[in-house]
Amino acid sequence: MMSSPSSSVPALHNGDRLTRPEFERRCAAMLDMGKAEIIEGTVYMPSPVPASGHGKPHAPLMT
Repeated sequence: MMSSPSSSVPALHNGDRLTRPEFERRCAAMLDMGKAEIIEGTVYMPSPVPASGHGKPHAPLMT
């Protein structure tokens, strides 16, 4: 679960267009955010689905 950032710092969202300093400021405000990266000004955040929960439903379908 993600923490809510302080009221002066907007939350970080997948697809945001930011400068590197703004990205780092928002990351610092969201302590338990998880993984996020910025590539050419666009924020990318992976899905929060855990690997074990993702793979289990697929295994019976493959067999």
